[in-house]
Amino acid sequence: MAAFAANGGGVGLPPSGRSSVETTGFGGMMAAYLTGFAAVSPVIDWDILKTLKNFAIFNPDISQGIENIIDLGNTGHQLSVDAANASVAETAVNRLNETAARIYPNAAGVDGLINQMFWSVGWSGAIATEDVVDLNARRVDRVVMVPVEMIRFFYNKETDRYDAYQRAPGAFLNQNVAGQKLGMVQLNPETFKYYALSTIENSPYAKPPATAAVEAILQGQIPIMENIRWMAQKVGLMGFVDYMANKPTQRPGESPDEYSARCTQFIKDLSTKLGDGALNRGLLVHLNDAKVDHTPVTTGASGVDQVNQISEQQVLSGVGQPPVFFGRTDSSTETFADVVYKILLGKVGNITRLPKRRMEQTYRLDLMLAGINVNGVTMTFNKAYSRDALADANAAAAIQATAIERVRTGLITPDEGAQELGYESWFDPTLIAGGLTFTAVTRQSARPTTHTINLSFNKDRQRYVYRPEVIELASEDGDSLPGTTVVPFIKKKKRLTA
Repeated sequence: MAAFAANGGGVGLPPSGRSSVETTGFGGMMAAYLTGFAAVSPVIDWDILKTLKNFAIFNPDISQGIENIIDLGNTGHQLSVDAANASVAETAVNRLNETAARIYPNAAGVDGLINQMFWSVGWSGAIATEDVVDLNARRVDRVVMVPVEMIRFFYNKETDRYDAYQRAPGAFLNQNVAGQKLGMVQLNPETFKYYALSTIENSPYAKPPATAAVEAILQGQIPIMENIRWMAQKVGLMGFVDYMANKPTQRPGESPDEYSARCTQFIKDLSTKLGDGALNRGLLVHLNDAKVDHTPVTTGASGVDQVNQISEQQVLSGVGQPPVFFGRTDSSTETFADVVYKILLGKVGNITRLPKRRMEQTYRLDLMLAGINVNGVTMTFNKAYSRDALADANAAAAIQATAIERVRTGLITPDEGAQELGYESWFDPTLIAGGLTFTAVTRQSARPTTHTINLSFNKDRQRYVYRPEVIELASEDGDSLPGTTVVPFIKKKKRLTA
C-alpha cells in the first residue's frame, strides 16, 4: 500500500501531488518518457486535422458553419481596465488603443485578429497564437497565428506537464540547443498560448467541433456530388447528333481482327472530322450495324435530391448546426428556428471564452512591457443579435420590474438588485420609492479602492471608446488631457445624469 504524507490537517496526500498516472496517447507517452523524443499521440489523427482545414476552406457546409460562428461570436466587445487610480487607468487606455490598431496588420487590427481566432476554433477547436515581443520598443509588436496542425506536445515527466513545440521544416538543421527535439521548435510559454475548446480526457490536443462530419463528407457527400456533376453534364445535353456511317468493305484476304481494327480506326477518324466524339458534346458516331437508344438522364435522377438531403443532414449534424442556419428551409418553423438559434448562441458563447482569455493575456503582457501596472484587463463580448428584439425588451422590462420590487420591499439591497441587472451598484437608491432613503450596508465599505474604466470597442473607428453612464463636468480651473479619448477624472463642480 502506497504511503501518503499527512498535511497540517492530518489528511494523507500524495507526496508528489498526484497518485494517478498519465495515460493519454500511451504509445507516444511511453516513447516520450523513455527517449524524450516522440510527441504525445493525438486522439484525432493528423491527416484528419489537415482534412478538416481543407474542408474549412473548400467545403461549402463546413465553411458556412464557421462563418456563422464568426458572425454570431464577434459582435463587438468591451474592456474593463482596473488600476490603482484614474491616471494609471487613462494611461492604460491610451496604450491599448495604440496596441489594438497595430496588433494584427493582416486584418486591420484587433477586430480582424478576433475573427481569425473564431475561424481557428471553428475548424480545429483551438487557438494557437504567439505574441511577438519588441523588447527595444517595450511592447507586443503583433500577434501571429501558429498553424494548429503543426503543434506537438511532449510530456515532461519532471513537471508532469505538456510542453508545446512547433513542427517546423528545417528545424533539424539547428539542433545545437540543449533540450531541442529533432524537427521541432520549442515554444515560449509566456508568449505562446494554445487554448482548446474541449479535449478528450487529459489529451493536450483539442477536439475539432466538426470531427463527426469527416466521414459523412468523404463517404457520402463527395460521391453524391461527383454523380451530380456527371449528371449536370448530361442534363446539359438537350439532344445529340446520331451519325450512322456505312461499314467499310472487308478487303480480300483481310482477317477478322484486322478488319475490326480498321473499322475502329475508321470511326475515330470520322469522329475527328465531324467534331469531338465525346457523348457530352452531343455527337455519337457509329456504324450502320449498331442500334442506339437514347434515354434521358433525368429519368434516372429521380430521388437524387432526397439522397442528397439526407447526406447534407448528416454533414450538418457533424458540424453541430441545424439546416435552417444554412439556408435550408426543410419544414423549419419560426418557433423551431428560435429554439435552435438559442442553442447555437449557447455554443458560440462557449467559443467566445477562448478569444476573450487570449486577448486578455496579450493586453496584460503589452501593459507590463510598457511598465503600466494594472490590476486587471477584462474583455466582455457584446450580446448577440436578437431574433425578436421586442420580446427581449419586454422580458428585460419584466426582470427589471421584479428586481425593483424586491429592493422596494426590502428583500435585497439596492446594490444586490443592481448586480442582478448587470450593474455594479445602484447609483441613486432614493429614486426607487419616490424619495425613500436607504441606509448604506456595511459591505460597501469593503469595496476595493481601485479605479475601473469600462471601454467599448468601436468597429467603425477601430478604437476603444469610453462612454460613461454618468457625465461628470470638470471645474473651470481643471487641467485638460490633450490627445486622450478618456473623459478626465478630476475635481468636479457639477454632476449630470447621462
